[in-house]
Amino acid sequence: MKNILTIYFAALKVLIVSSLVCITLLIFSNVVLRYGFNSGLFFSEEISRLAFVWLVFAGAQLMLHENGHIGVDIVTSRVSPTVGKCLLLLTQVLMLYVTWLFLEGSWKQTLINLHVGAPSTGVSMALFYGAGLVFSVLSAALITMQMIDNLRKPAGSYKPQTAEPDIHVAPTTQSGVLK
Repeated sequence: MKNILTIYFAALKVLIVSSLVCITLLIFSNVVLRYGFNSGLFFSEEISRLAFVWLVFAGAQLMLHENGHIGVDIVTSRVSPTVGKCLLLLTQVLMLYVTWLFLEGSWKQTLINLHVGAPSTGVSMALFYGAGLVFSVLSAALITMQMIDNLRKPAGSYKPQTAEPDIHVAPTTQSGVLK
């Protein structure tokens, strides 16, 4: 299972980089063609927008896996490990609920726009909303796996997996001075 996840998230990183390169090349080419040759790529904006939408959802999926999202531990750092575990479980249940709501809305929008073509390329607009479907399903699976991992470990021992090891900053002897 770990190998499958490793391959999936490596492919996700490739998708993110490919999307960034695609957006950059399309926009740059379009600018050069417009200002240099008084023409342009009619599909540049739509393909860039599509790549950006998929890039955002792929990045959000990757950050969910690597716990790169914003976390506030003002409460959990001051309570017992058991209460902290319960609070983590509560947030994961809430995340699953919000993911369900997002899935439901993305599904409806995908069905509504299934036969609607983009203005210049004619690509189905369901491809835009399909990114939300893919994100919701995969995120729900990932959150569920994290929740199961949280439930299996004893209170106080759960530490979310991060892509990078913890970096500890050495305390300075000077207070109030930034260098």
